[in-house]
Amino acid sequence: MDRNFLLALTLSFLVLALWSFYTAPKPKPAGEAPAVAGETAPAAPEAPLGGPPPPLQPAPAVPTQTQPIADEKLLQLESDLVRAAFTTRGGALLHWELSHYDDAYLPGRPRVELTTFDPERNVGLFTPLESLGQGDLRFAPFELEHGDAQSVIFRRDQQGVRVRKLYRIEPGSYVLQLRIELENRSDRTLQPTFRLGWPTRGRETHDWAELSLAALVEGSLEQVRLGKGGVPAGGMFGGGSAEPTEFPGEVAWAAADTRYFLAALIPELPREAATRLTPGGNGLPASVEIAQRAVNLPPGQSTAREYRVYLGPKEAEHLESAGADLDQAVQKGWFPALTNFFTAVLVATHRVVPNYGVAIILITIVVRLLMFPIMQRQMRSMKRMGAMAPRMKEIQEQFKDDKERQSQEMMKLYRESGFNPLTGCLPMFLQLPVFIGLYYALQGAIALRQEPFFGWMHDLSAPEALFVVPGLDLPVRLLPILMGGSMVLQSRLTPTTMDPVQARMMNTMMPLMFTFMFYQFASGLVLYWLVSNLLGIAQQLLVNRNPEQ
Repeated sequence: MDRNFLLALTLSFLVLALWSFYTAPKPKPAGEAPAVAGETAPAAPEAPLGGPPPPLQPAPAVPTQTQPIADEKLLQLESDLVRAAFTTRGGALLHWELSHYDDAYLPGRPRVELTTFDPERNVGLFTPLESLGQGDLRFAPFELEHGDAQSVIFRRDQQGVRVRKLYRIEPGSYVLQLRIELENRSDRTLQPTFRLGWPTRGRETHDWAELSLAALVEGSLEQVRLGKGGVPAGGMFGGGSAEPTEFPGEVAWAAADTRYFLAALIPELPREAATRLTPGGNGLPASVEIAQRAVNLPPGQSTAREYRVYLGPKEAEHLESAGADLDQAVQKGWFPALTNFFTAVLVATHRVVPNYGVAIILITIVVRLLMFPIMQRQMRSMKRMGAMAPRMKEIQEQFKDDKERQSQEMMKLYRESGFNPLTGCLPMFLQLPVFIGLYYALQGAIALRQEPFFGWMHDLSAPEALFVVPGLDLPVRLLPILMGGSMVLQSRLTPTTMDPVQARMMNTMMPLMFTFMFYQFASGLVLYWLVSNLLGIAQQLLVNRNPEQ
């Protein structure tokens, strides 16, 4: 790995940062004033089939339950993958626990629970249904009509309107089916708008360090990244808006998204769906809502909407079986095919070598062997350029006042020596897709979650810490420090045509910058980079010691 490659990687990270900044979801236009919290919003007119859904109403305020309802009943459902608890309070979901995932960062290693909100003040899969004219029903009492091991039905009858919420866990899946039925037994025509919501809160543990609200709108992934307290992080530059973000277009799903887990609402008819992503703050949780356009419901008629809710890990098998392009919630970078390939290779290698740290080392060796001819050509080119450096410096000094003549003499020197400067650049660009694919595979693979390497490295998906400096709460991470040292050694071994002062500055600044940048990266990714550097050093020594090159 030479200096040009490091510069290219730095530029790549800058491009990623700028891309994150400029593609941040746009806030709702100021002209779309929300309704006042607590008031009943007017029902939206029925849109023609296939037409745009109405704006989400009422106001984006997220109320919480302040008083317990009388005779609240709970019902537990369980499958081979999940354990869930439902409540008659709002006919909603209260707990969703993943049976095969625990959290090593919490006392007692409890099972991972995706219902991160306060169950005494909030409920999951709430349905306000304000357009029925009965107020906000998200916490209204329902009756338990039916319940068994994998399904439950809640019913509410009031003012001649029957509301039923039917839940069913799909066997062998993390998908929960939800059907909302409305029956008009009154003497007036209703125009109900179906709205389904999911509250969420961040946690201090590693799994929730990258919480965001996300939606797949017209095939594009839109995100509102949340920082501490639920305030939008605003990409890598901060300053995100705390206002709700609405997307009235075709919505395939909307979700609370973390690095390894997903809570996604999937509407039955995406073309009729709109979504609102509401950041939390001021004691309120963040929330994701899906709304579908109003329908006419005359007396004696009934209507229904169906949803599928994915509440599980970002495992390719389960995401693909759930459909709705949920796999787009997994970050794969600019080369998703390479990311998928390296993720599959990582899992396959682990089946043979049951230690993911060793698997990363083996994959790194194989990648370096496959890249050996390209790297060899690049290193030879750099060595030849280093040998030409004195002559190049003479030409620059001799024709410093005549840039055109200087360029001509440089080209003449290249022709006489048979050197092509492009031979040093092409290998650099060929390596970038491989690095980016490996970066996303190692940074986001759920297979690495809480997987130990050895010694103090207990989790390859998190930054390692050899020890913490007392009083400063500063973790000392050995892998990034070793990686920075390997970069210093590699840069000193790489021939260069730079001015010695500039070279020394570059040899110091680049390793420091990358050490700082990698200090918070997953230890599995830093391990790959360190091993790759060590192999690059060995190859550079081989090139430098060969007098024929």
